[in-house]
Amino acid sequence: MTQSEALAWAEEWINNWNRRDVEAVLADFADDVEFTSPRAAPITGKASLTGKPALRDYWNRGMAAIRSIHFDLDYVIADGDRLGIIYTSEINGTRMRSVEFLRFNDAGLVCGGEAMHGAMLS
Repeated sequence: MTQSEALAWAEEWINNWNRRDVEAVLADFADDVEFTSPRAAPITGKASLTGKPALRDYWNRGMAAIRSIHFDLDYVIADGDRLGIIYTSEINGTRMRSVEFLRFNDAGLVCGGEAMHGAMLS
């Protein structure tokens, strides 16, 4: 993935989240995706999820608890089949720096990922 392709992909990912469109986000994920997020544990009972149905359930349940959401893309790092999306998230009025590390399979779908959420921003 080139840097310009990575930027376009990340911008679309951000736009899909800002529209609260979980299905549009999931369209770019492989059926057997493995995904880890510290925010998943309180919702699903575990931080690591396997498969698109598990990820869909987590994101839909999480989205149901969110009154407002807005992501702003800060920058993107592309390295072969890996992508880092660094962004500022504002969820229910709380701002923080976040990063998603994603790995793509040969079909161009996300097959692995990890979400990291930093300290709250003022």
